[in-house]
Amino acid sequence: MASDTHDRKVQQLARELKQKGYNVQADINGYKTPTGIGQRGYVPDILATRGGRTKIIEVDTPGTEDQDQLATFRRSASHRDNADFEHVTTKPRRK
Repeated sequence: MASDTHDRKVQQLARELKQKGYNVQADINGYKTPTGIGQRGYVPDILATRGGRTKIIEVDTPGTEDQDQLATFRRSASHRDNADFEHVTTKPRRK
């Protein structure tokens, strides 16, 4: 199921960032949910901060990309000091 693949990837990235010393908020169980961004209040999958740097990360499975949401996250990162946006597309598991 696509959402399982999505959630596994978000969990993996959140764990890796936490191990690297980032303060991680993630839109999955076990983490504080990030605050919405933009007029529509899009919630990124991960918002991670460390030493004044911010990472906005959105994870999608193939075919689930929301271009307006992605543009909002890109714009938000470009208007913040020391912020980056990363868009990650998962590869479904083979059976």
